[in-house]
This record gives sequence, C-alpha cells and structure tokens, in this order.
Amino acid sequence: MFKIFITVGTTEFDILIKAIDTIFVNQSKYFFTAQISSSANYKPSNIEFFEFSSDIERYIDEADFIITHAGAGSVYSMLEKGKKLIVVPNLSRIDHHQIELANYVNKNNFAIACNKLDELPSLIESLKNQEFRSYQKEDFFGVGIIRDLLI
Repeated sequence: MFKIFITVGTTEFDILIKAIDTIFVNQSKYFFTAQISSSANYKPSNIEFFEFSSDIERYIDEADFIITHAGAGSVYSMLEKGKKLIVVPNLSRIDHHQIELANYVNKNNFAIACNKLDELPSLIESLKNQEFRSYQKEDFFGVGIIRDLLI
C-alpha cells in the first residue's frame, strides 16, 4: 500500500480534497492523509485529515507520494527533500500564479502538474515508475551583499 500525503497549506482548497475523498473511496492500493485548511468548508469522510500539525514533516517524510497545492514554499521544500509530487494549482484563489509554478515543475521534469482532477488516478499510477530530475536549490544571490552591509 502506498502512503499519499495531501497538503493545501493555509488556503481553502475544498475541490481537491473532495475529489480525492470521492474518487478513491473503497480502494485499497493507497492510504491517504490530508492536511486541510482551517477555513475549509469540506471535511473528508473517507480519508484521514487534520488542519494543523506541529509534526507535519513526519507526514511528508513518511509519504511515498505527495499531492500538493502549487504554493512555492510547499513545492520547493518537498522537491528539496526529493519527494515525488503531483502539483495541483488552486484556481479558487483570486490570482492564478499557481498555474505558472505547476507548469514550471512539470516542464522541467521536477514533478507532475495536474490540471484536471479526474486525472489524479492515472497521475498517481504514473508516479510509481516516474523518474524526475533532481531539484537543486540555488542560494540567494544577494547573501554576500546583505552580509557586507550588516558588518
């Protein structure tokens, strides 16, 4: 059984949680745990969930795969850990900047972007054998400048 962790950050992403909760009902190949927003209106009934955990890193580390909103902090931190990701842009946000990040990681073969939630089952299956490029964090170019100014 594959462990899949879903995280949506602090912004409500009910459509993603509801899709996973309903698409994967009565299946035994995957065990899902979801971090949902405290502002969520939808509470899953078929998968485990929580709003906040001081030990969220444990869920990330123990997951075989992660489904995440396309928030930069979430995506990049998980890529740095070498996690296999499906990145889902949250289109319920006022701006649609998450589309750009999802497309970037997909185009550069760091992760898979999901633009249609009904494709989640096939995308999860493809993660099993998918090989991704290793993401390497680039240090902020201005560290030396800032350090020199402070000294």
